[in-house]
Amino acid sequence: MQSLLYRICQSSLVVTAILLLAGCGSSNGMVNIAGTVTFDGEPVQNGSITFMPIEGGTMGGGLIENGRIIAESPPGKMAVQIHGQKIVKVENPSKEQIERGLTEDRVPLKIPTVYNTASKLRVTISPDQKTFDFNLTKDGKIPEGMSGQ
Repeated sequence: MQSLLYRICQSSLVVTAILLLAGCGSSNGMVNIAGTVTFDGEPVQNGSITFMPIEGGTMGGGLIENGRIIAESPPGKMAVQIHGQKIVKVENPSKEQIERGLTEDRVPLKIPTVYNTASKLRVTISPDQKTFDFNLTKDGKIPEGMSGQ
């Protein structure tokens, strides 16, 4: 009886491992997105990026860290929303803030709405087209090739 129970457990572990590994590939239809985000020539230190399908469907998105995009999205034509923050040192932190490691703060960047809530940024994502460099400016100019026109 114990050997039967052992074989059932072992088989269950193998099946579970196979199912987990199957989920780790690109079989979910998502594309890993890379690239950079700058605002007036400076890397966006911290933020988020969202890919919203123009014709409905599943959204994608991820993080911006030190100007680098770490995201995933389904393929297709997407509207892009970018929100960014600048990391600043807290002036004259208290002893408690220092002890707790709270010596930095995140301040929202004043990124024009044409890059986020009223986005005019457009990209087409595919397995062959998955790296994008977003060079954003205070005047709201849409980077070449990202206007959807």
